Amino acid sequence: MIRVIDVHVHYAIMKFGTPDHCKRLAETAKGARFNVRNEVVEVEKVILVPSFPCHSDKCGDAFHDNVKVIKENPDLFATWGEVDPNYCSDPVKELEKQYELGIVGIKLHPVHKWFKPNAYREEEGGNKKLLRIYEFAEDHGLPVLVHTGTSIGEGARNKYGDPILLDDVLKDFPRVAIIIAHAGRPIWYQTAFYLARMFTNAYLEISSIPPKHLLNVLPRLTEIEDKVIYGSDFPSYAEQDLAGYAEETYNVTKSERIMRDNAFRLLFKG
Repeated sequence: MIRVIDVHVHYAIMKFGTPDHCKRLAETAKGARFNVRNEVVEVEKVILVPSFPCHSDKCGDAFHDNVKVIKENPDLFATWGEVDPNYCSDPVKELEKQYELGIVGIKLHPVHKWFKPNAYREEEGGNKKLLRIYEFAEDHGLPVLVHTGTSIGEGARNKYGDPILLDDVLKDFPRVAIIIAHAGRPIWYQTAFYLARMFTNAYLEISSIPPKHLLNVLPRLTEIEDKVIYGSDFPSYAEQDLAGYAEETYNVTKSERIMRDNAFRLLFKG
């Protein structure tokens, strides 16, 4: 049995729904099945992502819905925290509350929240709220999961998804693990790979890349096996099966480090 940690799951939108203006994208995932095991794999830990699949001006998106889900099965579920530098009046205060509730890291979604991930720098606008978010992560030993690549969600601004914008962050916060969500899909795969290969604090997260295409778009993935983290982005398409998707990915990667061990080391200090 292959054990799996899935670091990118939007389960709360199945249980509680999405904002009305997100409905179109949510409809594409009809029939998705939240099966945590089959004959080959067991998803032993599901890390919930708070982000709505669209632009939102809510400070933490579905974070508090995720907390409700965790209470139902704390052995299975954990959650990322989420704040943003545009719509949170006091992101540090919000992060302190989320930290007390046991977050494993912080999620940032520049494409849906409309900011550059390096906007804290003076030449990029000097956003002090964003600076405080990274400083909080550094002070508390939390990894930061940053959406990269495109999104078709309502209100998305894909110019903010270029992973090269993380080059500054990786240099300015070398003690913070930066996880490059979606590996820059589909435009910036090579940029994301370059960052993960060059920076000790950069990691590739491969959610939403179809397993059958994974090694076509990232042919040198095995060179950085210790820096690749599995995620599914469940539910992201019709009839997606949580365990089945993990099995498909394992059949391509043949790596338990990618499927579990790297995430365990980063998120649970294993």
